[in-house]
Amino acid sequence: MKVGEYKVIDDYFPDWLIKLVSIEMTLIPMKWDNTPRKDSFKDCRFLGNMILIEDYWQLPDVNNWFADYLIKCIHHDICKEYGITNTVRILHNGQFALKDDSMNGINHRDSEYNNYLSLIYMGHGNSGDTVILDKDNKEHRISFKEGRMVIFNSNTLHRGEAPTSGFRASWGLVFPLFDPTGIRLNDSMLDPSVKDTAWYKREMPTD
Repeated sequence: MKVGEYKVIDDYFPDWLIKLVSIEMTLIPMKWDNTPRKDSFKDCRFLGNMILIEDYWQLPDVNNWFADYLIKCIHHDICKEYGITNTVRILHNGQFALKDDSMNGINHRDSEYNNYLSLIYMGHGNSGDTVILDKDNKEHRISFKEGRMVIFNSNTLHRGEAPTSGFRASWGLVFPLFDPTGIRLNDSMLDPSVKDTAWYKREMPTD
């Protein structure tokens, strides 16, 4: 998938599952240190927590049944054409509707390289668009819908906007398009010079 392109998937999971996951996503513990970019920490900060890093669960006290099921669906069905073999991370994002818009997302990339794939799962809420910028920087708005998934190249500029009311929870998943040994899976879509999957280990600002 090229930078700026995206795919929207609806109705993949049954309604009962989407509703159950919606409730459970409000129960995941969160910290107020989640920001799209290091330089935006003071101006754009919302709730979040890292659920998984390089296939290792980060919240052992949380039941990860749906995250585990979602990963299996992505690997073996939803994104099977990309040959994904492992998951870089799952980031839980939480945003409230605030008068000062301080929980409104800003444009950012999940990776500076082209050989990663991002998937957003919209878990809980009633509003808060996902905005994708194409190669000409034209904005494409994708409305929030519980159970909806958006797939795009991780080097694509995008943002998750705060809800107009209530609470919005989503997951941001990232997958390398090569296996952990660095062997490229599809030369037509990858940057052959990049073999390091550790780019996402960002250090959160402390001030």
